[in-house]
Parts: sequence; structure tokens; C-alpha cells
Amino acid sequence: DLEEDPLFGDDPSPDTRLSGSDWLSSSPPLSPDHSRSDGKTEVHKIVNSFLCLVPDEAKSSYQVEGTGYDTYLRDAHRQFRDYCGVCQRWDWRGNPKPLEKCNLDLPFFEGHFLKVLFDRMGRILDQPYDVNLQVTSVLSKLSLLPHPHLHEYLLDPYINLAPGCRSLFSVIVRVVGDLMLRIHRIPDFTPKLLLVRKRLLGLEPEGITVDHTTLLEGVIVLEEFCKELAAVAFVKYHAAAASSSP
Repeated sequence: DLEEDPLFGDDPSPDTRLSGSDWLSSSPPLSPDHSRSDGKTEVHKIVNSFLCLVPDEAKSSYQVEGTGYDTYLRDAHRQFRDYCGVCQRWDWRGNPKPLEKCNLDLPFFEGHFLKVLFDRMGRILDQPYDVNLQVTSVLSKLSLLPHPHLHEYLLDPYINLAPGCRSLFSVIVRVVGDLMLRIHRIPDFTPKLLLVRKRLLGLEPEGITVDHTTLLEGVIVLEEFCKELAAVAFVKYHAAAASSSP
């Protein structure tokens, strides 16, 4: 049961928490192939890749106070510290397995669990709001895990993919492409999007029915999820940088 799992609960037990700088040692170290300045540039490229995934015409958070990227940074820092405490006893390897040690002739399969999540993520514009929250919540928790392969697969927009393979970033790119085709078919898209966001936040009372509500709610979840992934990538980079410093 996920609710009973300390990793997926909202409040990990004190026994699994790391205080001070101890949690930093659980973070995968920076790759020795990159200097610190290159790594800093790289993390900003990754963060901006996620923040810029949703085009400006489909964003609405900037019009509502208290929904900025900085909120996710604070949450990601706390959650990653707690997750490192939970995962420390699992003794995961620090770096991804080198390509030369992998069998590149075998076809890649993301696994049934990630397949379901990616398929659901690909339908975010057509699913109920509650389902979208559950899917993005699970993916967010997976991205927080201090495992080098999961980190690379879920948080690296520039990962090399074999033909026919997909990553979380590539799934979102396809969703955004579909979104941009559909936006132009919705009259008054921007005011409707803002109204739906305010209703979800309880800032506007329920009134007349807004058409395309499912899609509009999906757009809002998508924007927030991209900010969340950007924050996780940023926090994990700085944790790795701190643990790698002399």
C-alpha cells in the first residue's frame, strides 16, 4: 500500500530522516566528465528546458499570486532530503552504468509500471483532474529518488534515445505539440484557462459551466508539473555539487 510506504507518505518517519548535510552524501555525485562550471550551465539548461516546455500562451500561473517556481524549490529541497534518508540503506550505485558495459543490442523497454505512467501522462489533456494529479504525483516522487538511472531517464531532456523509445521529457513534448494544435480551436482560451485555475484554487466561485474544462485543467496540471520537475532537477544538482565538493 503506497500510503503505508515511508517513501510515498507525506511525512517520513524520524528514523529515515537525515539532518544537516548528511543527506547530501546520498545524492548521486556529479559526473567526473564535467567541470563545475559546465555542470552549472548544464543544470540551468535542464531547468529552462522544463520551464519553457509549456508555451507562454498556455501558461496562467503568472497571473495568480503564490504559484511561482520558488514554491516548488522549497518543497523539492525538503522532500529530496527525506527521500535520501529513506533510500540510504539501499546502497544504490552513484553513477549510471557506462554505455560500454551495456548490451546495446537488446531492445529497451521502460517496464510495465513506467509504461502505464507514460501512457497516462500522454493523455493528460483528456483525463479527469484527479487522475492527472495522481499520475504527476507518482512521477514526481520517482524523479526525487537518488538513483542515477531514474534521474537520467526522468530528468535529463538531452538523454539519447533509441528509435521508438521515449522518456518523460519526450512524452511531455508530444503532449505540448497536441495542445498547441487544440488551443486555436478554443475561443477565448486564455480567460477560460485563468478562470478554471482560479476556481481550482478556490479564488472564484463555481458559476457557469466552462467548455473544454477537462483540457483546461490538464493544461494547468501540465504547467505545474513542469515547474515541479525543474525544481527537482535544480535541487538534486546542487545536492550533488555539495556532496562532491572537497
